[in-house]
Amino acid sequence: PEHTNDEVLNLMRKPSFEYFETFVKLFNEVNKQHHLNQQLIPYFISSHPGCKQQHMAELAAKTKALDFKLEQVQDFTPTPMTLATEMYYTGIHPYTLEKISAPNTPQQKLNQRKFFFWYQKEYKNEIINDLKKMNRMDLIKKLYP
Repeated sequence: PEHTNDEVLNLMRKPSFEYFETFVKLFNEVNKQHHLNQQLIPYFISSHPGCKQQHMAELAAKTKALDFKLEQVQDFTPTPMTLATEMYYTGIHPYTLEKISAPNTPQQKLNQRKFFFWYQKEYKNEIINDLKKMNRMDLIKKLYP
């Protein structure tokens, strides 16, 4: 799915995350029904144009709720001739002319990427502090009950 936030997915030209959530439920039901031991390995991107740190915090909570500990992840990499790259370099959505922010410094990228790894001890305190700054105590409770 590449992300969980519908605004970001729309900028990626991807369908809503709800489709993936429905698929995960069906996949798990089939596995249980047929006594299979198969797993899904989703792929996600951080630092895409339009993606904010709060979106990544919500991604962490949503993927944890689906029992994922993400590993197949990457920072957005500009690729020639793509809409996302145009937004990344210009800061403008070419169809709507809206301003689009894009994390582009190493620190901004790390601030997003670490939410993929909420389950790693080295990021726990940073994530909790960031969530407090965002006033997202609800996500602290979801990630670290």
